[in-house]
Amino acid sequence: MSNLTLRPATPADVPQILAFIRELAVYEREPDAVLATEADLLRDGFGPTPRFHCIIAERDESGATHPVGFALYFTSYSTWLGHHGIRLEDLYVTPACRGQGIGKALLRHLARIAVQQGCPRLEWDVLTWNQPAIDVYHAIGAKTQTEWRIMRLSGQALTALANQ
Repeated sequence: MSNLTLRPATPADVPQILAFIRELAVYEREPDAVLATEADLLRDGFGPTPRFHCIIAERDESGATHPVGFALYFTSYSTWLGHHGIRLEDLYVTPACRGQGIGKALLRHLARIAVQQGCPRLEWDVLTWNQPAIDVYHAIGAKTQTEWRIMRLSGQALTALANQ
C-alpha cells in the first residue's frame, strides 16, 4: 500500500477526527451518542497535558492526500506488569476503503509504538456483533478476553456515587 501514509494528528486535523468519530458512532448504531466537540478534542489531545494521541491514515490519489481513517489511543497502566500499555479507544476506516488493509496498517503502527515504548500490551474493545472486525483481530493474533467484563459507571449513577 505505497499510497498510504500514517502520521500523528495535528490540531488542524481536529475537524476530521470529529467527523470520523461521528461516522464511527453511526456505524456502531449510536449516531446521537457523540457529545465531543472540536474544543474538547483540541484541549484533550493537543493541550498542555495531552490525554490521547491520534494517528491519521491518508491515501495519496493523483497527487492529493485524503484522510481515510484514524486510530485514537492513550496510555493505560498494568499494576501486575508494572508498566504502561496502549489502550486503543477508536479505530475507524471510511467505508469505501475497508478491506484494503488500512485498519491492519493502523494496528501494526500502534503495535510498533507499543514495542518501541516497551509496552507489554495493546488493548481495545470490540462490539460483539462486529464480526468483520473480530475476524481481523483474530487473524493478527489478538485474543478475546472472555473472563473479563467491562463495567461502566456514568450519568446519574456516577453522580450519585460521587455524592455519597
